Amino acid sequence: MTTNRVRGLRERGFTLLELMIVVSILAIIASIGVPQYVAALRTARIGKAKHELVTISHAVDAYAAANGGQLPLTLHQVGFGGRRDPWGVPYCYLNYTDGTGDGLQWAIDAGLVDPSAVKGTPSGGGAGGGEGAVIEGVGGGTGGGGGSLGGRRGGFLPWPRPLRPQGAETVQMLSGRVGVARTVAADVVATVPRPMASTEVDSLFTSIATSSGFTVFTSVPVETTRRRDRYMFPLNTDYDLFSLGPNARTTVSLGESLGQDDVIRANNGGFFGVAADY
Repeated sequence: MTTNRVRGLRERGFTLLELMIVVSILAIIASIGVPQYVAALRTARIGKAKHELVTISHAVDAYAAANGGQLPLTLHQVGFGGRRDPWGVPYCYLNYTDGTGDGLQWAIDAGLVDPSAVKGTPSGGGAGGGEGAVIEGVGGGTGGGGGSLGGRRGGFLPWPRPLRPQGAETVQMLSGRVGVARTVAADVVATVPRPMASTEVDSLFTSIATSSGFTVFTSVPVETTRRRDRYMFPLNTDYDLFSLGPNARTTVSLGESLGQDDVIRANNGGFFGVAADY
């Protein structure tokens, strides 16, 4: 008799009340754990963005030190072309002196920059940040001619690796890239409002020739595009470098809510962190 009663209790399963208690416990655990996980993930991503901004900033500063104080036209020249932040959006860079930079699609969306400012190679976005770049100045055939970069601004660096015999198709492809790189480099150099040293032009040509999907923004109206704090003072006096943050959107002034979650460089490198903390 006792054995049958125990067997009956085992076969009965859970009651509705018991299931509701279990579900309630799981809901409480989830309500506590999920927000903590999301907060921890956000903190980790912000920390990674800050670290990468510092690293990129050091590379930009090193380039300037090696080129008489002139900043790179694009992050491609310092090895960070098309680099995306932890939220998958390209880092934003604006060279105040030359009006060039990267990741400025936000400024196009805001009506501050004309879409024709984007120049690049015809491989479709790849390292350029996938911003739907407008392709300009690409031509000159595939024979490596493509024209020089003009006596006004110095020469160009030859293709960094010799075109050793590797089959006709390979040689033709490499020659084509050299020609395209020369043409795009000449197009970009023509937009810079100052004479460029040959070392700068060489650096630009090399970055174009060795990048898959090179893009750069040129002729950017700096005064209307440079970033400012909530009191409308410029964040930097040399160049802007920042991440658009979790919402992938921003504005010129950090006083507006869209820019509060940005991860920024400010005070010419004296501050790296979330815009809301600046």
